[in-house]
Amino acid sequence: MAKAKLSGPILSQRERKSKSLIKEEENPNDNDNGEILQTNNTLKTSIPQEELIRFLGRFAIEHLSSSRIIQLGCLSFIILQAYVKFNEIEKPTDQELNLLISASCGLIAFLSAIYISFKVKSNSNIKYGLKAPVTLPPWNSIYLIFIPSILAYALDKNLLLYNIAFASTVLELPYIGQILTQTALISSNSETNDVLFNVKASTIHLAINFFLRQITQLKSLDRVEVNLFSILLSDLYLIKSQSLYVIILQKLFIAFGVGCGVTFTFTILIPQNNIYRTLLILITWATSFIYTTLYQLNDILGENSIKWIVEFATVTPTRQNILIVWFGSLLLLIPTIFNYKVKLSPNFRRKIWHFLILGLIVYPLHIDPEFVKVALSGSLILFLLVEQLRFLRLAPFGDFLDSNLRIFADFRDERGPIIFSYIYLFIGISIPILFENSVVGLVALGVGDSLASIVGSNFGLLYWSGSKKTIEGTLTFIVTSYGVCALLKILGWFFNDKSFHSLLLTCVLSGILEGNSDLNDNILIPAYMEALLFFLD
Repeated sequence: MAKAKLSGPILSQRERKSKSLIKEEENPNDNDNGEILQTNNTLKTSIPQEELIRFLGRFAIEHLSSSRIIQLGCLSFIILQAYVKFNEIEKPTDQELNLLISASCGLIAFLSAIYISFKVKSNSNIKYGLKAPVTLPPWNSIYLIFIPSILAYALDKNLLLYNIAFASTVLELPYIGQILTQTALISSNSETNDVLFNVKASTIHLAINFFLRQITQLKSLDRVEVNLFSILLSDLYLIKSQSLYVIILQKLFIAFGVGCGVTFTFTILIPQNNIYRTLLILITWATSFIYTTLYQLNDILGENSIKWIVEFATVTPTRQNILIVWFGSLLLLIPTIFNYKVKLSPNFRRKIWHFLILGLIVYPLHIDPEFVKVALSGSLILFLLVEQLRFLRLAPFGDFLDSNLRIFADFRDERGPIIFSYIYLFIGISIPILFENSVVGLVALGVGDSLASIVGSNFGLLYWSGSKKTIEGTLTFIVTSYGVCALLKILGWFFNDKSFHSLLLTCVLSGILEGNSDLNDNILIPAYMEALLFFLD
């Protein structure tokens, strides 16, 4: 085979090196450009911080609007006040500091898990050529962390780590993965390292979550609201209180849960809806509820629970008078509200209940708080029972209940089978009263939110960006809420340990948050106001 001829003279190693040096001197930028290009490529692949910054930039552009920035501002202010209160005014103990560190680490782990899950799904879609978009958890998931955490921080710090762990349910992991993750996070702190109890708490939380998903079909409540309710109900099980009304509420909820289990078993076994099925369900529900209640409370109260509640409600003339006013008002107002001949808009019919509850609770709570709190605990179960009967549409009165209660439903209730509006209302009013003897929920929902809705829908012209709520409605909320709070303080009934400035600031920020958030006001606003007032103490 002929050898190929080489073009040009053969250069020695020394000559080749010399020629290379001369070329570099003549074109010094060529090599630099190559190095710069290589360095840039290396940076793109070797510095994860840059990728994180780009991700945060894309997130801000895609997900942050003016209303969400306002919400973040309101939430950031309350976090700042919490920091000031517990680091400059009330120095935290070593135990509290340890718990806060564990909770902070849990929150960082939770946010990191969201980011990692998003990136893994995105890369998987790219790898397999899938075009389905990868979405982050809904925006309102921020309240899934904020509301339970800030309430636990203000009311019972022992629940803080549990609530952050329970919020991880929004990641939609397999159930065994959720139990292991939540248990590991809760047990990371020395104050909450009872592994068996933590497994039990996580299991109960997930069971409540599953039950709510089934009955609401993720229509009456969305994913965030289901998870939020699950956390609040789990807290009711976990909280350790010596207050009689809290203990009664806990036991009644357990009894109601047992009754629901029996009821839904019969609805599955007997699908025909007739009077005999209704009688069987009512008898078995009443039997299971009453037996479970008596079994739990008799030892605590020291006597028969039914006898005790009758004596408790009638022991003083004051309580007898309160009962007369309550029942008399309901007998007079309920027929009027349900009367279709009275021309009232659906929105105004709903708001009448808000005004009614304010009038029936404020003064009795001032003169006999213990009685009112026990009554609220029992009334909440009564509301749930009425909704259960409406939901099941038991013959012959189920359709009647459904048609009459539907007039109080708002647009959220039309999405699914459960009407949550009045349950939301009752929870928003009751939680501050039961745990802090505070009427902020009563004022915010009974006056501020009601008048804001009426004024905004009828006279509002200026809308918040991206919202159906008006600035006129927000101003109405601020003025009326502050006016009632100031009046109650002047009368000496409530807010005696709060300044007028604190009340005004709380009403202003709550009104702005209400105008820009699309989470249900009946839960968000009372929780925000109660927590902010606590930190502005």
